[in-house]
Amino acid sequence: MLPASARKQTMTLTRLILLILLSSPLELLAGNLTITIDGVNEEQEINIRSVLSIEQLKNLEVINPSRLRYLHNLAEDEIKTALQPLGFYQPQINAELNKAEQDWHAHYSITPGKLLLISKFDVQLSGAADKDIAFKQLLAKTTLKLGSPLIHSQYEQLKKQLSSLAVERGYYQAKLTLHRVEVNLKEYSATVMLHFDSGPRFNIGEISFAPNPFDDEYLKSYASFSPGDPVQNSSLIDLQSALIDSDYFQRVEVRPLWNQMSDTEVPVFVDLETNKRTKYHAGLGYGTDTGARTKLGMTKRWVNHQGHQFNTQLLASEIITNLSAEYSIPGENPREDRYAILFNLMDENSDSVETRSYSIGISKQQQRGRWQQVIALNYQQEESTFSGVTDTSYFLIPQITYSTISTRDRLRIKNGYSLSTQLRGSSQTLLSTEDFVQLRLNAKGIYSLSNNIRLLGRAEAGTTWVDDFDLLPASLRFFAGGDNSVRGYDYQSLGPRNASNDVIGGRNLVVGSAEIEYRFKENWGVAAFIDSGNAFDDVDVSLHTGIGIGLRWFSPVGPVRFDLAVPQDNGDSNSVHLHFNLGADL
Repeated sequence: MLPASARKQTMTLTRLILLILLSSPLELLAGNLTITIDGVNEEQEINIRSVLSIEQLKNLEVINPSRLRYLHNLAEDEIKTALQPLGFYQPQINAELNKAEQDWHAHYSITPGKLLLISKFDVQLSGAADKDIAFKQLLAKTTLKLGSPLIHSQYEQLKKQLSSLAVERGYYQAKLTLHRVEVNLKEYSATVMLHFDSGPRFNIGEISFAPNPFDDEYLKSYASFSPGDPVQNSSLIDLQSALIDSDYFQRVEVRPLWNQMSDTEVPVFVDLETNKRTKYHAGLGYGTDTGARTKLGMTKRWVNHQGHQFNTQLLASEIITNLSAEYSIPGENPREDRYAILFNLMDENSDSVETRSYSIGISKQQQRGRWQQVIALNYQQEESTFSGVTDTSYFLIPQITYSTISTRDRLRIKNGYSLSTQLRGSSQTLLSTEDFVQLRLNAKGIYSLSNNIRLLGRAEAGTTWVDDFDLLPASLRFFAGGDNSVRGYDYQSLGPRNASNDVIGGRNLVVGSAEIEYRFKENWGVAAFIDSGNAFDDVDVSLHTGIGIGLRWFSPVGPVRFDLAVPQDNGDSNSVHLHFNLGADL
């Protein structure tokens, strides 16, 4: 007979063996669960699966068949609940739970049935909104109507739209006094009741500003509303954005003073904090077209209490020196209209062009929808030297320019374009050396194939109508070649030549470029490109083409481009030109 301690150990071992033997078949019997649903569309299936409790076991190993059957028994009611918001209140459901060998399969065959239609649509507006056409337009456009299916999301959306429109249009006491949906399954119809009381519409009262260096009337011209107009959130935000964009202020806050409201008149207070009055800027850089360069500038953000501004800038490089100044005067609508008095001195001495000029002019800038229009009149005197011969010319040049840029982010452009066109000319009867008319067109486009791959294209064209081309100064002639023209060729090295083989520019211009860019890191990319174009005098144009590769660094201030380009002309195809440039893509 075994001792007591030995018997105890034997019993424990026996129990452990029995437990293993009993549990092993259960593990072997465990299988995965799959769920199929048919008879419904994609939207309905998504809604059904979102509420099905049995979905939590999908593709999992079933170790508790009792819980599985319990969740399966809940499915029919859950499917009915899921279909009701979509307008189906009497679906037919065939639910099956089967086991094949070790695996489980739940199958739900559904016939949604007829849509439940709205037999009574009781929508009532009271208060000042009853006469507001915006609310009538909203109700006319809603998909929730008499005779339409009862879709719960449309009902909730209409409630939100009424409340949002009320806040937007100045009904700050608006509320839904009745909002109810009644479903009659016996008649299989629904009643929708929405009673909306807008209360009074609140209007703009006195507009006041925190102490600042400007006339109140001038700042009020930035507002798209006046006292007596309805209080609208979008208008208040629009004024705040416009004042910040003016560059006068570093902080702007537009607040309705509800605690000072008189009847329905709400005063508006604009809290302001001005920028520094004078801004200085300087910079150093390098470009293969210009060589080493520096920039010095000063901007007077406001000259007087009417918001006049003044800025001047000196750009100096190995090739071009330019001094410019501009005195600008806001128009009646300062956000869209601006007048300017302009002065410019320029000295350019490149391998192709030697010229010195000064000009003085006036301009009017207007925003016309998405297009910016600039009408200008400039008086220009210029000395141009070609092949050692210097000519002096005088021109009074009226011109008009239209330009637009479409993109969400100027520094991180995924898709976008820019367009501009300029028409200018002169007449000998108006203080000019020669008659001429000149048209210039520019276009750029960017399209992203993926997050890392972009296509970039640009095109430039111009033409000049003039009797004696020799009387036109260098600044009014067309040249090609360089960083922003045809890469692979030096700056302004392409165009008609004189008897001394010096480039003298042409009457016409055509340039095109195509580029593909791949970003292999967050701020780095590579590119391959082809450029083609030339300046010419007649229709028989000979295009020059350059092809190359480049490295891109996407800096915080814009893309920096390092390009190696090879010209494709006979006899020059082995030379490699380096191009370095910094600037926005559009």
